[in-house]
This record gives sequence, structure tokens and C-alpha cells, in this order.
Amino acid sequence: MLDEEKYMDSDALVDQVLKQAPAYSLPADFATMVAVNVGRRFAWQQYIREFLIYLAAIIGIVVLSVGMALIWYDNDLKYWLDFLISNLDWIAGINLLVVFVLFTDRVLLRYFLYRSALKGRDK
Repeated sequence: MLDEEKYMDSDALVDQVLKQAPAYSLPADFATMVAVNVGRRFAWQQYIREFLIYLAAIIGIVVLSVGMALIWYDNDLKYWLDFLISNLDWIAGINLLVVFVLFTDRVLLRYFLYRSALKGRDK
């Protein structure tokens, strides 16, 4: 019974608020602005998520390949570590280049194409 009274009070309050005129006004293109902002945010999230999926897949393939090479070819882990440490600058450079190209292709390029399509539609 106590819960029913609580709901009745809130219903009466909502009815009272809805009967009054609002103290503010929204611009005429408010719905369009909200839709554009939501679309932009959704696009960023989708592009970043896709980039992370591709990056995880590439890292997984590299780790799997190195693991298989260590097991099948009976290579010594010390040999691989010495190789990695002696060529660290090349390996880091190649990895940064791959990540940059992947990020540019999967995120920036697609987002800028999305923005240009929106601007072209507005004209």
C-alpha cells in the first residue's frame, strides 16, 4: 500500500510538470544536431573497435607463429632474445609503421570519408 502511494505522488508530480509550459526552447534543428553527434560518436567507436580487433588478430598471428617456430624447429629461446635485442630498433620501427598504417586505414581514412559524406549531404 505504501508503494502505491509513492507511485500516485510521482504520477501527480509528472502530470503537474507536463501541464506547465517549458521555461526553455530548443532550436529547430535540435533533432538533426543530436542525430549527427550520435552518428559521429558511433562511427568513432566502431572504427576504433575494428582497429583493435585487427591489431589483436595481427598480434595473435605473430605470437602463434613465433611459438610454432620455437616448438617445431627446436630453436633456443636465448637465440631468439639475442636476435630481438640486437635488432630492436628495426623491429620497433616496423611495428610502429604497421600500427600507424593500420590506424590510418581503419580509423582516420574511414572517419574522414564519413565526415565528407555528411558535409556533401548537407549542401
